[in-house]
Formats: sequence, C-alpha cells, structure tokens
Amino acid sequence: MESINSIPFQKVCHFIDKNLNTKLPLDDLCKIEHLSKYHFHRLFHLHVGLPVFQYIQLQRMKKAANQLYYHHLTITDIALDASFENTESFSRAFKKVFLVTPTQFKQSPNWAPISGNSLNNVNTTQANQPMEHSLIANVKIQWFDKTQIASLSHKGSPQTLHISIKRFIEWRKAHHTPPTLSKTFNILYNDPHTTPAEDYRFDIATNITSINLTNDEQLKEDKLKENTQGVELSEIPKGYCAVLRYTGSDDNLGELINALYSQWLPQSGKQLRDFPCFIERIKMFTTVNQTEAVTDIYLQIE
Repeated sequence: MESINSIPFQKVCHFIDKNLNTKLPLDDLCKIEHLSKYHFHRLFHLHVGLPVFQYIQLQRMKKAANQLYYHHLTITDIALDASFENTESFSRAFKKVFLVTPTQFKQSPNWAPISGNSLNNVNTTQANQPMEHSLIANVKIQWFDKTQIASLSHKGSPQTLHISIKRFIEWRKAHHTPPTLSKTFNILYNDPHTTPAEDYRFDIATNITSINLTNDEQLKEDKLKENTQGVELSEIPKGYCAVLRYTGSDDNLGELINALYSQWLPQSGKQLRDFPCFIERIKMFTTVNQTEAVTDIYLQIE
C-alpha cells in the first residue's frame, strides 16, 4: 500500500527526527534540500512554522517527554540521548518547553504546552495542499475481517489520554502482547476539537487472537474482566473499508481524517456503516521515530 508523505521539507524533518541523539550541522540539512543557508532558514521557517534549531529542540523535548513517561529511563540517560552534556542544561531546556522540570513532568505529565507546536502549524493551508490533493488516489477499498479486541475506553478530556494509554500499556505487558507481536488499534468516536471534554471517547485496543487465554469465549471474557486497568472484550466488525495509509507524525492525522470525510467520501458515492472511524498503528511512535510512524486509517463503508 502506498503512503502519503509529501509535506514540504519532509525529508529534512525525517532526517532530524531520526538523528535527534546526534549533532545536526546546518550544512548537512541544507544539502538535503539543495539550498543555501540563507534560503534554507527562510523556507524551513515558512513551511514548518519554526526556525530549524527551535524545531530540533522541540522534537528532542517531545521525545524526552515520551521517554520520561512511558519508559523506565533515568533523566541522565534521557539527557544524553537528547545530545545534552549534562542534566542541568537538559532540565533548563525541558522546563522552557513544558514549564516544569523533568522530574515534575514524570510525576504529573502535562502535554498541553506542545499541543499547538505541530509540523506545519503556521502554514497549514499551503503545506497540506499536496497531501490532500493526493488523498483520493491513495485510498484503497479493502475487506476487513471481524476482529476480537481487548479494549480500554478513555472517556474525558483528551489532555488526560496519556493516563489511559499508560494503563493499557501495563495491561499489554501483563499479557505479553507488545506492539511487535499483536496489532494496535484506536477507535475514534469523536473529534477532540469539536467535542466537549466530558463527552470525548477514544478506545485503545489490541487484537486478542495471539493472547494465550482459552478457546472458550465465556472463559476468555471472564479472564479479560480480571484486570485493574479497565480492559474489556470487544470487536471491530467485518466489512469493506476505505483505507488510507499515512507515514508521519500524529499532528496531521486529524486533517487527513477530516479530508477523508469531506473530500473522498462525497466523490466515492459510498455510504458509511454504523461504526466509528478507527486506525491501526502499523509502526508506533513509541517504537520508531515519529516521522517513521505508519498509520492505517479506516472508514467502514457499504
């Protein structure tokens, strides 16, 4: 399946995100786009919305925040991985972005300070034109088999979604179902930008065919209820789906999903079935750099 990956300066951003733990000389970045330093600075800022070194620092801090919350790494290890010589300079840089120290963030994470700092945040109209233009050609119609899932429902503000994700990770570890062995799905019941926080729902799930529980369905359901994380047995129904594969940061997922509804669907002549849009995490940000993350977006259709 082909993947949409045509954002301006995508190659440079991909190179940066893949090499956040090394020095990133400006000359090397300029060579990727075949631009002089003068033009590179102006054009990068125009398309990405941030000066290049501010973008690099932001991506390092986003990666560090992910490591602090989801991984058992020391602050010293994270600082060195982010190319800082000591924890003091790392802590100052981290606090400048997240407004709290790394230790405070680890205890009580708040992702809000970076929620508006996405790739192409400033010039979204121009940046997304080539991505949306190629949308129609990249959508595939595929059959999706009924899939039993172990699912955790997050209900409430999107700002606290990380807490539910961490609970689900704990459940996966207990049942030996890492993303490398079992699929990861998200079921998107609402648009976080238009839904009141108290009504927002987002399900995190994995298929359970690989979970060594029991062949008896009732016993399997009972077994799934024996957890403190709130994971329950559910399913994604079978049927035809419109599928779009996307490579890159989650920052653009919302716009792609909206384009599927507003652009592809009216032109396709298809009707939606009564099941929410869902995505499969083919390659997750927790296991690869964010520009290498691969996501399949599904709309169930008649």
